[in-house]
Amino acid sequence: MVEVKSTQFVMDDPPPPYSAAPQKEEFRILPDIRSPKYERTQNHSHPNFAGSVNANNQSGHRFPKKFAIYHATGSAADFVITLHSDDPRILFYISGHAEASSQPSLILHSKPQASSPPLATANLHFFSETVAIKIYDNPSSVVKAQSAVTPNSNMIFVVQVPGRNQKEQFAWKSIKKRELGFFDSILNGMKLVNCQTGETLAMWTNATLSSKKVGKLSFLAEDRSKLGERFELMAVITLLSILERKKRKDGL
Repeated sequence: MVEVKSTQFVMDDPPPPYSAAPQKEEFRILPDIRSPKYERTQNHSHPNFAGSVNANNQSGHRFPKKFAIYHATGSAADFVITLHSDDPRILFYISGHAEASSQPSLILHSKPQASSPPLATANLHFFSETVAIKIYDNPSSVVKAQSAVTPNSNMIFVVQVPGRNQKEQFAWKSIKKRELGFFDSILNGMKLVNCQTGETLAMWTNATLSSKKVGKLSFLAEDRSKLGERFELMAVITLLSILERKKRKDGL
């Protein structure tokens, strides 16, 4: 049964308007925004760069339909995205920075190296529920995501969906035990839902019994092109923001 949320969380400062993402199945490559600042500050090597996979070849989408997030080797602050544990090649690198740093809290890089240009950034603030997010398909396109104050909403965001006249609201919610019928009962995680329709569009499951693996993300929509690339970028960077916020609250 599809859960329909009757009320929506209204953001105090909604994101500025931007053009709809392409409706074609083929992927539109984002501009290669190269910043000397990022090249200087992020140009450090990591021992787990075993090779790279061209993520743009994943059925015409930047991200695979399913992928895993791991703690980066040699860094307590960074993450990496790979297909699965049996494939050590890195798809994307995520560098983390302390609140006192001049860098964004999280940088989702466009390649497996921390020196590569950003796809998206997120700024977390310890005393605020708001996360400021920038998506790099346009240097001036800044999208804000704000945490909901309800117990089951970890973060919500608004994004323009292709073919729709208005922005739509999505929320990361904790998975309830009764929703784990087709999962292993020991798993737990979150689901990404459309706040208007209640449709579940992605599922995150936390890893268990692993010090390296953080968890696995699965996009569930049959036709992902209908949601657009900005939706998927927002889904990934908001998920990473939730994980980073939890890590900071746990003192890790």
